[in-house]
Amino acid sequence: MKRKVVVMAVIPGGIRRGPPMRSDLSYAKYSRATWDWWCQRHDADFVAIEAGPPDPAYARMMPTMQRWAVLDRLLEERGEDAQVALVDADTMIRWDTPDIFEQARGFSAVADASSPSWVLKSTKAFQHLYPGTSLHWWDYFNSGVIVLSAAQRPFIRTFLDHSMTIWPKLEAVITSGNVGTEQTPLNFMVRREKEPVHFLPRPFNFVNCFPLPGELAQIEQSALAHTEHPVRLDPALFAAKAFGRPIAFEFVELAYIWHFTNVVTFRSPVMGETWRRVQSHYPGAVVREE
Repeated sequence: MKRKVVVMAVIPGGIRRGPPMRSDLSYAKYSRATWDWWCQRHDADFVAIEAGPPDPAYARMMPTMQRWAVLDRLLEERGEDAQVALVDADTMIRWDTPDIFEQARGFSAVADASSPSWVLKSTKAFQHLYPGTSLHWWDYFNSGVIVLSAAQRPFIRTFLDHSMTIWPKLEAVITSGNVGTEQTPLNFMVRREKEPVHFLPRPFNFVNCFPLPGELAQIEQSALAHTEHPVRLDPALFAAKAFGRPIAFEFVELAYIWHFTNVVTFRSPVMGETWRRVQSHYPGAVVREE
């Protein structure tokens, strides 16, 4: 087994952020193709987590939390020298990205300053569960790309144990509105436990990478708002409006890791179009159709 591992959670199950329930993972095939290809060229293993932990205590938790329990077990198996990059399924890595493991120092992540107002909203929503712990928006990181090692296992266990203890309260906040899932609690716990965070350059997790100005943002939000009676939107119409804009795919040049956080309803077609435009840079890469 190799010392460096990229771990991606592709665990079936719903992700609830407020009323909407998200369960579509069809876009993950494009993400997996880029990460698997990159790992083969950087002496790293690629591991896709396709099932939650066997411990029934985690069964009631959402996949974003379950993945931490599986990660803890994987770090134990890989040994003291292991380094793991935990990446979201809605990320794609550029073909020429340098070795992210060489950039990392202990617990490493990218600061998330894309929407300070949302970060403030999220921290206020969870603050009462972490009394005495301050979390400023400029210290807030995105959990879509995190690099850590076996040295962080004690922190991971503390985070998991605390989350299990207060899970009903956490779940109540998560389902109350669009305030995130495990990302903000993880930020609070890092501060509470004084786990040092090494901030990686922003190109290693470029959130909200696909621009959604004006009409496109309205289409996206309209689809998310109709939770009881979903509206039928035409992906071809969205593609016609979105893909022809000059800056639509500028993120390919701007960053190493593209994080499609702001596209939910049309995430699969957007990531699919991205793959169509860049796939020649990944010779031999295979997109596995479901």
